[in-house]
Amino acid sequence: MFLDDYDLIISDVDGVLVREGEPIWNNLIAIKKMIEIGKKVILITNNSGFSRVLLSRQLNYLGLKIDPNNIITSGTAAAIYLKEKTNVKSVYVVGEEGLIEELKSYNFRILSSNEIEEEIPDAVVIGLDRLSTYEKLSNAMRCIYRGSKFIVTNMDRLWPSKDGLKLGAGALAASIIYALQREPDFVAGKPNTWIIEIALRLTNTKSLDKAVIIGDQLETDIKMGLNAGIDTILVLTGISKLEDIEKSKIKPKYVVNSLNEILK
Repeated sequence: MFLDDYDLIISDVDGVLVREGEPIWNNLIAIKKMIEIGKKVILITNNSGFSRVLLSRQLNYLGLKIDPNNIITSGTAAAIYLKEKTNVKSVYVVGEEGLIEELKSYNFRILSSNEIEEEIPDAVVIGLDRLSTYEKLSNAMRCIYRGSKFIVTNMDRLWPSKDGLKLGAGALAASIIYALQREPDFVAGKPNTWIIEIALRLTNTKSLDKAVIIGDQLETDIKMGLNAGIDTILVLTGISKLEDIEKSKIKPKYVVNSLNEILK
């Protein structure tokens, strides 16, 4: 198997291991086998909706034993960026509980919709938010217009759910980008290699030698691998399909229908 060439497996989650919590069994079992034969597995997800602890519990329940310390979300990467690279103390969040938990764990003060009427937050952080409203996005836009930093966990256009494709965090951020005619100050997740830098640091991984990235999206997972100079495997259980590869300039090194194929 060509997996013999790699010791470090960096895998996406949504579209690879689960779809909105529903397991993709062939891939889950394959990743489990990789761990059993001694491969180091790190999960990197653009989905900021779950905290690392909650995602670890979910995967452990499905039989994949993965420590929270070996999971990095785009929410984690955004929080560390704000902590290390800015003077931000207060934030307004368009996002779910996982993103809020990650930001709180780095001691950021989360402002409510009422509080931003009296105080301009230092930053607005936008992530996946399946309960987002017009008012919440308008609040975020007004804060940025008034001077808050514009931070986005990731620019995913789409998100694979068990019911089909849904809007990703990038689609929410795009409404503000269009409204204000300005780009975010920082995008933490894939394809930005910042999230790999954070993953290596938090998992005490010294090198990307003999590493491979597994993902289901050309624009995020595979592009990040190319940006970082790492081999890539596109698995066709999520968003990108064979016809997308033909039309795209982003080319994975390997393409598989399921991760079982790379264990044969």
